Amino acid sequence: MEEKKLINTDFGLNMLDGDTSLYKILIDSFLIESPFDEKKLDSLISEGKNEEAGSYVHRCKGAAGQIGAERLHLAGQLFEDVLKGRKTGDIQSLREQFISVYRETAKALTQYRMQI
Repeated sequence: MEEKKLINTDFGLNMLDGDTSLYKILIDSFLIESPFDEKKLDSLISEGKNEEAGSYVHRCKGAAGQIGAERLHLAGQLFEDVLKGRKTGDIQSLREQFISVYRETAKALTQYRMQI
């Protein structure tokens, strides 16, 4: 299986027919307008609202997929599946993995958007 990239800009741009200005808007939306809120996720989980937490992760996962953030998309899918009860797994370790990949992705996207 092909290893997932942190950010596959070719994929992201291909989804937009190469429109770099639109790609930058999507990155800005992901990072600034609708950033992932770790505290919101933790609150939902601590309240036992795993289905809602899964939906919250799903939103981030979907946005990540649109911009070519492949590792975050994959981590989000694994985490969402466990939160929504489709698969079994350790919520805390998947949360830590997801948050770690999110932070790494956000840092890389911030650097990338300054170059375009």
